[in-house]
Formats: sequence, C-alpha cells, structure tokens
Amino acid sequence: MVQKQPKTPIKRERNEEHIPCIEGEGVYRKPLPVPPETQPSKRWSDSLPPNERVFYHQTLSSARRAAHFANHGQIPVDSLDITLAAQYNHSDDLFLGKNDVVLQEETLGRNTFRRLRNTRDLSPEKIIPLKHPLLIGGLKEKASPNSVKLMNTGPHTPLTNPGYSRQSGDGNFFNY
Repeated sequence: MVQKQPKTPIKRERNEEHIPCIEGEGVYRKPLPVPPETQPSKRWSDSLPPNERVFYHQTLSSARRAAHFANHGQIPVDSLDITLAAQYNHSDDLFLGKNDVVLQEETLGRNTFRRLRNTRDLSPEKIIPLKHPLLIGGLKEKASPNSVKLMNTGPHTPLTNPGYSRQSGDGNFFNY
C-alpha cells in the first residue's frame, strides 16, 4: 500500500498547561478549576502540594469525560463507525491487510478533530511578502575568487574543474 503523505505537517509541541487543548472535540459548558496564580518564571504546578496538582491537572481522558464537556458528536460509538472513518478505499486499495482497513487519519499524522497526545499546535511562521521589512546584513560567506562560477558568463566558459576541460572531438583533456 502506498501511504499518502500530508501536504503540510502540523508542528506541535508538548502542552505544559493544566488543561489540554481539545477545542476541536467539543466545548466546556462550565470552566474547569484553575490553579492559583504563580510567578511568570515558574510552572503552574511548582508551588502546589501533590493532592492539589492532581486536582487541577486534566489529562486528555479526564477532560473528555468531564461532566461539563459537550462533544461535537463526531466520536465513534462502535466498530462500524471506526471502519467507516478509516482511510481505506475499496476501489483504490484492494486486498490490504486487516490493520490497513481500519487505519485512521490520526495515525497517518493528518489534522483531525481528535488529539492523541497532550500537545498544542504551533502557529506557522508569517510569510513576509517581498522580503520586507528590510533585512540588514553582510555576506553570509566569502566566495573564492578562483571559483569557476564567478567567471564572466559566455559560450566558452568552462564549468568543470579549474583549468581542465575535455575536447569536443575526441574527449582528451587539455589545459587552459
């Protein structure tokens, strides 16, 4: 089977906050408990005793099963829903293995409504049109003055090792 690669992979990093990022799966009707404010240089859990850390920290599973969490209804209920949501296409992919028939989009690294790990999406770098604002800088590297690529261009410019080339008639080497 030929795996179809995603067009642009999603950049994600580990979520260090106390609530996971599951906005794509549903909404909270009531906010979850928030730990007390700490200094900006400290993590939220550094100054808390262990029992309060466990109380405030939500895993993906505990956040999905919270009483005040309402999902969007896309979560599969039984094995038929999982099979129908798979990437298997009977007309394109014929006689695949049992595991390929139920292969989901999350396993292939595509962006879906469901998170498999407690990560957060990184915002892509902004593309600045025409390389503005002005970037000021010097040469990145100094090019050698003996380089063949720095010669004046023309029909007789050699683009081989400096000083050596092959003759067009018999292929013998000659020196410039």
